[in-house]
Amino acid sequence: MLVSVFVGIWFLTWSRVANLVSYNARYDAALTFRDIGAVFLDDIAVSHSLSGYDLFAPILAVLPAAALFCEDYNSGYIKSILSRVEKRRYISETLLCSSIAGGLAIFLPCFLSGLFYLVNGKMDTLDNINSWGYSTSFDETVYSQVQYIWGGLLLALMLMVLAFLFGAIWSNVGLLVSVLFPNKYLALAAPFALYFSIHLILYRVGTLVVFSPVNMLMPNTTFIPFTLYPLLYEVLLMALICILFTILTRRRLWDV
Repeated sequence: MLVSVFVGIWFLTWSRVANLVSYNARYDAALTFRDIGAVFLDDIAVSHSLSGYDLFAPILAVLPAAALFCEDYNSGYIKSILSRVEKRRYISETLLCSSIAGGLAIFLPCFLSGLFYLVNGKMDTLDNINSWGYSTSFDETVYSQVQYIWGGLLLALMLMVLAFLFGAIWSNVGLLVSVLFPNKYLALAAPFALYFSIHLILYRVGTLVVFSPVNMLMPNTTFIPFTLYPLLYEVLLMALICILFTILTRRRLWDV
């Protein structure tokens, strides 16, 4: 968990830190993060696009708990567990632990880096935008007006919910893989391979890019059809993965 959080924070803040250090060293200046902060929502979106965090986030999501089932199953400890609790409870608790751990692995870096950009930036209001003559990453999207509610805090909250669900989904994808192939390394590696492959295929098709999971963590794209689309998409994915995990785990454990 700590590895996921610290690496995630590094991904989402290194460009801002590097730019500040480079500028101050080059021009012998003494600027602070506050001096170079723009509209905080745009800073958050830019940190995602510059760092490539959205492409590698599934790797961080699976680290804390995606191998839970593998460890229980391959060690034989699962027999001891199932002698004390029902399979239904074991399945639900495993899904819950994986969801929370994976969700936090993505949520915490997004929340902490978002807090950093909020403290050192400006609220997303029309006054600030007009005074700067500035446009944001959300201007051409369905969030063009939503971004001004509560100075951008409502959209920031929505992004945090998406981040948690994103982490939970890909952690549970690791669990699902581990039921099919009880191998720890496959459980950790397969979600990223699946995630990246789906993105490449849908990106090539073009018209199906709206279904790419890459766009669900930071949906500042023009082809998102409506405001709640990313949330509904993630909820449906989460439900489907949980159902598949439950069915396949019952089959895997039928003789345990």
